[in-house]
Amino acid sequence: MSASTSPGTHPHATRILSGTGTPLTTWVERLDGAGGRDLDHTSLARLLVERWDIEDWWAQGVTVAYEQVIGRRVVGQSCEGTFSASASRTVPGDPDAVRDRWHAFMTDARRGELGLKAPTLSDTPKWRYWRAAGVDGSRVSVHITAKDEGRSTLGIDHKSLASAEEREAWKSAWKRTLTDFTTTEQESR
Repeated sequence: MSASTSPGTHPHATRILSGTGTPLTTWVERLDGAGGRDLDHTSLARLLVERWDIEDWWAQGVTVAYEQVIGRRVVGQSCEGTFSASASRTVPGDPDAVRDRWHAFMTDARRGELGLKAPTLSDTPKWRYWRAAGVDGSRVSVHITAKDEGRSTLGIDHKSLASAEEREAWKSAWKRTLTDFTTTEQESR
């Protein structure tokens, strides 16, 4: 069990109010009144959808915030107890070109420094992906999509981290890596 977070100071309280039209304090009261402290993550999200008819996406967000408020998890922690870190940048180029440059940038040596195995690449009509497993059992997914004319968003999600400390260390590492990537790109122009 983790330390609880106040609904009024929760980092996503404003976003939840904006997205659902209901303050996080009210969601906490409703879920507590419905026996939420005895329900698992899936049951909480289902209850929100069925009883209060909120969209699945917002039900997940409210559920995570509620679990943080009641001390079941801390910010960045999944319902399985692991942590995740993320970082993103807007960079020049279409998604194919950005992924090609990222793939070239993530050399064997750089992946070795980061403790990553060989990547896999995949595409959907809208997204380009670069994924690699970590030697520690974690997983990295880089997703790239068009932002506007001539630019794309490159996002990194690093999942299955063991602790909040690892999460913070990886957030810093990925921000440095993105800075190195964009600096290298600017120098090559």
